[in-house]
Amino acid sequence: MANLKNTIQRKERSESAKILEHDLKERIKELECLYFVSSQIESGKSLGQILENSAANLPKGFQYPEMACAAIVLDQAQYPSKNASCEKVKSALQADIVVNGQSRGYVKVGYVKERPFLEEEKKLIKEIGRMISKAIEKHELQLELKKYVGNLKDLVKAKTLELEKSTKRFEDLFENAPDGIVISEMNGDVVKANRAFYRMLHYPEDGSVKLNFVKDKLYANIPRIRPLIFKKLKEKGFFGGMEMSLIDSRGQQCPVIGSFILIDLDGRCCIEEVYTDIHLRKELERQLIKQNKNLENQKNLLVKKNAELVSLTDKLNESRNKLQTLFDAITDQVVMIDREFNIKMATHKEGAEHGKCFAKIFKREQPCERCPGAMVFQQKRSITIEEKYGDEYYLLQAYPIFDDLGEVQGVLEFCRSITTQKNMELRLIQTDKMTSLGQLVSGIAHEINNPNTFIRGNVSIIQEAMKDILPILDEHARLDGGLQIARLNYDVFRSNIPILLEDMAQGANRIKAIVEGLRKFAKRDDGVLNDEVDLNEIIQSCLRLVSNQIGRKATVSLELGADIPKVKGNFQRLEQVVVNILINASQAIDKKMGAIVIQTAHLEREGEILLRISDDGKGIDEKSVKQIFDPFFTTRRNQGGTGLGLSIAYGIIKEHKGRIEVESKVGSGTTFSIRIPVAPKENQ
Repeated sequence: MANLKNTIQRKERSESAKILEHDLKERIKELECLYFVSSQIESGKSLGQILENSAANLPKGFQYPEMACAAIVLDQAQYPSKNASCEKVKSALQADIVVNGQSRGYVKVGYVKERPFLEEEKKLIKEIGRMISKAIEKHELQLELKKYVGNLKDLVKAKTLELEKSTKRFEDLFENAPDGIVISEMNGDVVKANRAFYRMLHYPEDGSVKLNFVKDKLYANIPRIRPLIFKKLKEKGFFGGMEMSLIDSRGQQCPVIGSFILIDLDGRCCIEEVYTDIHLRKELERQLIKQNKNLENQKNLLVKKNAELVSLTDKLNESRNKLQTLFDAITDQVVMIDREFNIKMATHKEGAEHGKCFAKIFKREQPCERCPGAMVFQQKRSITIEEKYGDEYYLLQAYPIFDDLGEVQGVLEFCRSITTQKNMELRLIQTDKMTSLGQLVSGIAHEINNPNTFIRGNVSIIQEAMKDILPILDEHARLDGGLQIARLNYDVFRSNIPILLEDMAQGANRIKAIVEGLRKFAKRDDGVLNDEVDLNEIIQSCLRLVSNQIGRKATVSLELGADIPKVKGNFQRLEQVVVNILINASQAIDKKMGAIVIQTAHLEREGEILLRISDDGKGIDEKSVKQIFDPFFTTRRNQGGTGLGLSIAYGIIKEHKGRIEVESKVGSGTTFSIRIPVAPKENQ
């Protein structure tokens, strides 16, 4: 029993020794891994090589290196180990790489099979992550330091070169300055001077002659100038703009302007002096004084001449004002032009601007075709013509302006608008035409009415005769089945002959109605407004007169009120209004076939009869609607319009104590509305 116990104890000690030995080996592996990573960091290799070697050695520090893999990721760059595929990792440990408080990557170790990790291994991976983080910080710090040291060297080199260039520029500026620059000690010795100073005083420019301001008496007034300079410098340390004179090597004075400043030169107090040569300016001043005396004499002469010119100018302005007043008093447009049609003088503001006469007066881009000015330049005589521009008529008179040689140097043009006179003339002509037309219509109506009376009478007799003849013909046709009359089978003749006779009778009656309408329309108007007029009857009469003209452009729809009261007025004048509006409506239709609607209605509350005539034509713009009833206003001037029809219609409706209104929109047609009071009943 004791032997068994001893055996068991020996086995337990043996197992413990094995475990201890295993743990010791693991710790050694971990220490070797840490030592390897540390030696890599201190090896001086590149950071990428350090990370790659460390990642390759990491699996050796873990329990199962044969199934372990490792990777170090820095700034998305990966440095994996080469002894296992990290894509098959089942369990893993990871430590972040933190550089200057910022996560830059991680250190990762994993097993391709499920295996546990020891606490010491977890500590190991964290320590390696910390070591690599510190190594990266140190590496980047060294790079930054190298960069800074390199930049510092470059900066020192650049500053040194810049200083050398600045020194050279200063030396060049000092030597090549146009003014004399001197550095002197307090006792007057010249320490340094530029070439301009020596040149100014006529000394050798190489500075071989040593000068002293006091001993060599370089100032024109040594006892006064030198103490004054010291006093000013003691007070302010700098002063300038002092006008003085220096004595050159020939003993002559050189006028200069001096500026002085105290400077420290290698521990000695010195004066830097700048002298600007002004002898040329002094010479110019002397010449200027001399010239001023001459100018004074010239000034007196000019004052005298100026007084004469002022007097002459006043006289010219007075003459010009008189001429301009004369021009402005002329009501007509008057312009004076040259050979290029440029306006030189004009009466009204619209022509007073400079420019071409055809552009300013007639708004044209090219000269007029029959320009009176051009004719005057060619014929050298006065020209008077009448011209039409747009809807306006003008009387143009042009007179030549001759020069001393008898050539035409300009033209005086008078432009007078005679549109009103022309329109009155055209109105008189139109009135005369209408009077002649009325007489002509009356005669033609009489000539047409005579033969038409025979036709109407004869047709009536033939219709009555056919009533007696047709039964006889019917009996004859019954016996003779092939009877033909006028090359027509009897049944066709029998069914159509009454219709033909009826059409002839209606046509003759229509001719009679049209002739009566023409005679009534052309009948001399006595101006009396005593008729009781039926507007529906007037509309029917007017349609008979203008049906042919309107029928080619539009279809007419009638919406006439039934049994509307009559109005007090003049049949012919109201007929003239309706005819005028209907003709205007047909002329406004610019499509193949338009529509005209005529409506009448009794407005009982207002006591008026309403007549409305609408069309679906092109319409009238807003500006023209406001002028449509003005005399001589027309949008069809080029098509023969006189602008009198609607003006006369407006007057006729006013005479009947009514009113006429128009509504229109471009592209949507036009509607004329006429309202006339109902005629009072006899008992009222």
